[in-house]
Amino acid sequence: MESPEPLPREQRSFLTPRVEILRLDFSRLGRPARPLTIEDREAETRRGVQHLLAIVREHRASARRIGSPLDDWALRAVFDALRVESLGGDPQSLLHHPEPVAAWLRQALFEDLLEVLGAVFFTTRLDENSICYKALKVAFWQECLAIFEDEILRIR
Repeated sequence: MESPEPLPREQRSFLTPRVEILRLDFSRLGRPARPLTIEDREAETRRGVQHLLAIVREHRASARRIGSPLDDWALRAVFDALRVESLGGDPQSLLHHPEPVAAWLRQALFEDLLEVLGAVFFTTRLDENSICYKALKVAFWQECLAIFEDEILRIR
């Protein structure tokens, strides 16, 4: 049996000689991030609700064309499902309907409205030259849902 090769006594470096490791200086990046607030909450809520109303109008028109209108009962089920989803629950039982077309209409409306959470942003002015866009927070989304439900059921 061969004897193992002795370990070297000096430390080896895989860097070539005279390699300088760069140090990054973050000291001039500015102030730390602070939570952004919604400057005009009423306007942002109104804008979010208008977006939701447009989606419901499109779905109601499509439902009428296929002969299965989205009535108030179906809309309430979708609103309840959105509320349950915003709280982290499973909304599928609320969207169920014995008629497959009605169930599909509820599910499609639910999914389109749920996409708004990621597609609608509120704006905050950082300074006179720049505006920051942030996704809706869950509490703001729930606030929009409450106003939205009142509006949609009022206009029928």
